Amino acid sequence: RAHVPPWPSVALLTTAPLSHRLAGRMALRMAALRRFCSKPVPLGLESPNSVKASLKQFTETAKGFSFSAYFEEKYFWGKANVGPFFLLLLFTPTIYRSVKDIYWTRQLRKLNTEEIISDRY
Repeated sequence: RAHVPPWPSVALLTTAPLSHRLAGRMALRMAALRRFCSKPVPLGLESPNSVKASLKQFTETAKGFSFSAYFEEKYFWGKANVGPFFLLLLFTPTIYRSVKDIYWTRQLRKLNTEEIISDRY
């Protein structure tokens, strides 16, 4: 017997009887559905990876953040995650220049449109 791959190939879909084609498609659907399903959680309990739980965790983290504690020298150089801070510091000129270019491009396009309209009429 020849090796049959677990997924339906084009040849299988065109040469197999209708019931085999439907069974293959249904198995693929069930596998995809099973991949996106989460484990059941008892009623009354919150799923640990739900959107509501993650938002709650984010707000608790944001409320607990203190600028003075974060930028205190011993904590900043020893324990803090300083990567995002230095990336922002490094890319601030680029971000500023990009935002400025976007703003002036929009303003000059608007002015150009107004001048074209005023020339026509």
